Amino acid sequence: VPHTEPPFVVLENSVRESQSAQRGLHVISLAEQKVLKLGRGHESDVRIADVSISRCHATMRFHRGAFVLEDHASKFGTLVAMRKTRPIDSNTLTVQCGRTVLRLQQDAALAASEGEPQREE
Repeated sequence: VPHTEPPFVVLENSVRESQSAQRGLHVISLAEQKVLKLGRGHESDVRIADVSISRCHATMRFHRGAFVLEDHASKFGTLVAMRKTRPIDSNTLTVQCGRTVLRLQQDAALAASEGEPQREE
């Protein structure tokens, strides 16, 4: 397994086996101020095959010691009521984009080494 520069996210395909034969983990580094694009468009880093997902639905980045998720004026929203930037400051956060549910979990060792995440105003 190649070394991945922290901070990074680990994504697991959790589609039911009856719907997809593909399963696996994807490790994506957010080092050097990388912005992770979520959506169904070809330019997305994480492509989600769901008609309720916008082409560029949302982005995720690591800023001031916290993972930040931002909706990009998607038609169905992210977490329904979320329309502005929000830091991911708990160990686990479940995010709904259209009809797709993503579970974001922060590694306890990373949280301890980074200190308390700072909130953006």
